[in-house]
Amino acid sequence: MPPEQDDLNRQLEALQRYVSNLQQQREHTKAAAAQPPPAPEPKPRWPSRRWLLLTGLLVTLALAGGVFVGAVVWATDRPAGAKAGVVGASSATPNPDTTTVAPVASPACKTAVDRANTMLAIAVKLQRELAEYSRIMGDPANRTLSVREVVEKTAPSLHAGASESARFERALADYRQIVDQCELRSP
Repeated sequence: MPPEQDDLNRQLEALQRYVSNLQQQREHTKAAAAQPPPAPEPKPRWPSRRWLLLTGLLVTLALAGGVFVGAVVWATDRPAGAKAGVVGASSATPNPDTTTVAPVASPACKTAVDRANTMLAIAVKLQRELAEYSRIMGDPANRTLSVREVVEKTAPSLHAGASESARFERALADYRQIVDQCELRSP
């Protein structure tokens, strides 16, 4: 079975256990309601730490990759005497005939930036799916649903999240393949 399917199956099993626990708690609460002092309502459960850490790690990797590529592209290793960010300015002499030209990014750098942007877009979609899943799981109205109904309700966000996670892994591999070839060169 592909790793995405295993992850999805584990998540679905965890969701089923969660909903089953909610139903058991609801039954206990109903039984306790018949007795004097009513039991306090249980706090809504958040997604597992592993899921949150994975999402945070993926977003962090994408951001770090984008920052790295941006730093490479906008590096300040300009020719000696050039003022950073000012084309045509020279600190050596005020002669208007003397100009300096900023280095140009190689096609590999441009490709790496495009791939980093793709990774960031995927990470944002993955974060949205996690937020949707969290919203569904934290919604008190869903406490009355059966396990099957909750699984059906969360399945689209789980499937989309698994798909986006796989896309992110592919995009990261593509990025790593090209980023080492990125060089700045003089025009």
